[in-house]
This record gives sequence, C-alpha cells and structure tokens, in this order.
Amino acid sequence: MTKPNTEALDPQESAAREVKSYATGFVVSLLLTVVAFAALLSELPTTGKIALICVAALLQILVHLRNFLHLSFSSRQSREDLLLVLFSVSLLAIMAGGTWYIMTDLSGRMHQTGQGAAVMHEGPGH
Repeated sequence: MTKPNTEALDPQESAAREVKSYATGFVVSLLLTVVAFAALLSELPTTGKIALICVAALLQILVHLRNFLHLSFSSRQSREDLLLVLFSVSLLAIMAGGTWYIMTDLSGRMHQTGQGAAVMHEGPGH
C-alpha cells in the first residue's frame, strides 16, 4: 500500500510559481531573440554574427527546456524526461542527417557528367 502524500499543496502557490516560470521564460526568450536580431543588424564580422546567433539559439533552447517544459536535473522524473527529450532529438538528427546524405548522393548521381553519364543516356542499342 502506498503512503499518502503528507505535504500540504497550495494550489495558489503552485499556480503562482508556474506563472512566474512562464513569464521569466518569455522575457528571457524575447531578450535572446532581440540579441540575435541585433547581432544580424550589427557591423560585426560574419563569423561573429554567426557565433552570437548560435549562442543565443542554444541559450534559448535551454530556457525553453527549463521554463516551459520544466526539465531540470533536480529530481528523478526530470532526469527521465530529459533523457526522453535527448533521445527524441538524437532520432530527429539521425533522420535529418540520413535524409540530407541520401538527397545529396542522389543529386550527385543525377547531375553526373562525363563518360559514364553519356553511356547511360545512349542506351544499349546505340
């Protein structure tokens, strides 16, 4: 038999904490978006712009995971959720990378020039 939950839960306190988390996430995400646009419009060298935009994007991913998906390393359930998200991301990366590889290889084969391509187009009767 399971032990009843002995902690008193205050729904108003829980809701206030949720709203605060969402508001903080929104403000930080908005600031990171402004930083990315400012980097794009600035006079920085292209590599600096790309680096700043990538850093802002990575930070924004972390903000979304923490503030909107409530993923953290503090509890066992959060670790399992984080592993689930990382597994999903790895599957998406494998699918996107595989698709990119297949399409690039197919494009190279279709646009092949030279002796091999001429023989393929002539057919066996010529």
